[in-house]
Amino acid sequence: MLFALDIGTRKIAGLLVDMDEEGKMIVLDAVVKEHDNRAMLDGQIHDVEKVTRTVKAVKEELESRNNVRLERIAIALAGRFLKTFIGESTMEIGERNEITQDFVAHLELNAVAKAMENVEPNMYCVGYSVIRYEIDDMWFKKLEGLKGERAYVKVVATFLPSHVVEAMLSVVKKVGLTITHLTLEPIAAVNLTVPEDLRILNIALADVGAGTSDIAIAKDGTIIAYGMVPLAGDEITEAITKSFLLDFSTAEYVKRNFYLNEKLVVRNILDKEKEIKQEDVIDVISPVIDKITQKIAEMILELNGEKPQVVMVVGGGAKVPLFDECLAKHLRMDVDVVSLKNAEGLDFVDCTGQIFGSEYITPLGIGYTALNNTGSVFEHVTVNGEKVQLIGFKASYTVWEVLVQVGMDIHSLLGKPGRSMVIDVNGETRVIKGKMPMPAMVVVNGNEATLRDIVKHGDTIEVGEAQDGEDARVQLYDVVEPIRLMSLENEEIIEYYPKVILNGLEVSNNVELKDGDVIRYEKVKVRQIREFLGNDLVNITYSVNNVYKTVNAGDVKIFKDEVELFDENTVEPGDKINYALVLRYPKVMELPEMEKISILIRINGQPTVLTKDGVLVWVNDQLVSPQYEIRDGDKVRTQVPDEQGFIVADVLRLFDIDMRKVKSYTLLKNGKKVGFTDTLEAGDEITFDFALKEEMDNSAEQ
Repeated sequence: MLFALDIGTRKIAGLLVDMDEEGKMIVLDAVVKEHDNRAMLDGQIHDVEKVTRTVKAVKEELESRNNVRLERIAIALAGRFLKTFIGESTMEIGERNEITQDFVAHLELNAVAKAMENVEPNMYCVGYSVIRYEIDDMWFKKLEGLKGERAYVKVVATFLPSHVVEAMLSVVKKVGLTITHLTLEPIAAVNLTVPEDLRILNIALADVGAGTSDIAIAKDGTIIAYGMVPLAGDEITEAITKSFLLDFSTAEYVKRNFYLNEKLVVRNILDKEKEIKQEDVIDVISPVIDKITQKIAEMILELNGEKPQVVMVVGGGAKVPLFDECLAKHLRMDVDVVSLKNAEGLDFVDCTGQIFGSEYITPLGIGYTALNNTGSVFEHVTVNGEKVQLIGFKASYTVWEVLVQVGMDIHSLLGKPGRSMVIDVNGETRVIKGKMPMPAMVVVNGNEATLRDIVKHGDTIEVGEAQDGEDARVQLYDVVEPIRLMSLENEEIIEYYPKVILNGLEVSNNVELKDGDVIRYEKVKVRQIREFLGNDLVNITYSVNNVYKTVNAGDVKIFKDEVELFDENTVEPGDKINYALVLRYPKVMELPEMEKISILIRINGQPTVLTKDGVLVWVNDQLVSPQYEIRDGDKVRTQVPDEQGFIVADVLRLFDIDMRKVKSYTLLKNGKKVGFTDTLEAGDEITFDFALKEEMDNSAEQ
């Protein structure tokens, strides 16, 4: 059983057909449905989704009524934008070899390939007809079973633009069907209505649908040409629409029924009842029919070169009165040899009781052509052990085109990338991509290949499954860069990470992140880095007044681009800075226990604060100066002296002079002469003038 589908401009017809033992076609069931609105124009799909819904409805009704599951279909394309080319091929048969069906198919497809040499890019071959067979230069009606040295074939191949074919393939794929036979509507129609025995006559077939009028010419025992006129039944409907102000579906009703009734009552687009008389409709459509038939006649004469002996008219678009007469007039032929061909006159078995009119010729022809496997444009390859047929003959196919055409899921071939992550880092959105997938492994004829490699008729393809890419995984320190600290001593690098707030909580380890995480961090103060590096300094332990302390014996010097940084400077994560650990022991004068005492006096009229250590320091029972460097294990003891006051000599330290070089001086406290050891009290006023010996000598020389 075979599912034949005719996707027309106005209707979709689906037939379940089979062949009996005598080779006669049997129609088991039929479903016809009209499109929603005008989903197709001039034979071309304009709304894939609407056409898909109607095809699905036809398929499901046939499945339900016949308790079957339909997966494969035979289909035909209208001749809109049709182009034809002649192709020829010769092949050696081989001594004593009998010609097989596969040999004939190869011979014919080679001829189609030759025809394609003259075709512009982006065109599909959608069907062909054999014009002539020869064996060793002798004409034969068929080749199978014969023998000889050399076989020859001449074909007429038909081509349509790729977008026309691919729209049809898209519809078929969406309803879960696989095309097993693809041809052209006029090829299907002529195969059914003009069998081989009639092709000795010069017959023109005009298949007038809603959008296009397709033409085929039979002559000298074969089909010699195909053509197309972009005018058909819709032009008649549109004329009725415009003249009587009707919507398209109402105009269709008038077109189909006016000749059965003297008048019809319908509602126009203003929702008003309107009475339409038969003669009024004829007046409106006559000029349109005249125009359409004139163009069809011109195309028939162009393809045939002269008037044919017979013109068969099929298709729903030609059922209006006057069509046959007008076509005969333009061809200057007797009206008796230009006639509408109805389905009931054909040789087939109708189990449905509904196959009557000329509109059934094309769907019947599709089924008949597919059952007899003629006019199809398939090449054969084997995919994972299953033989498949390729739609739309081309000069070459890639592995990718083959696998997509047989319905393999794109993800099973290429795999899916891993899921990405989006995180917020200091207000900046960052996308962490998942890993790319590993495409499916492909082997052609036992050799490793790629999806882009070219395959040919008869090749064997083995394909595995792709491996999906891993989802994105990222850890905190992959997105928060460390500060790189390089030692100037040995050039070793230490990584220092800033404090990080993750989703409002502080984290201090390298956690794995999740999609949507929010990360915040700030610049790092040099003081923090210094404290971190200070852990590598030499530690010393000493006691002060029997209290033990452990401190770093040294400093950390930090540089960026040879410029020293200080505690309040900041550095960015990702920066590289240099550091040096400088050994320096703490001095007694830096001890917090070193108390200071001070008084305010006036010196030579200027207020001045005198400050000095208020304690004595003993280290390991030895009195030391404030400059003493404390070492590991030292025992420090401080002592407050009995006398803690200031004396006049403390003032002289401020002048930084060597008293041995003073020739003379005046030293007064509160206006009176004093000695160096006299005590000072807060508020005292000191006057100190002096002359150096060197100054006196210089003055004498001058």
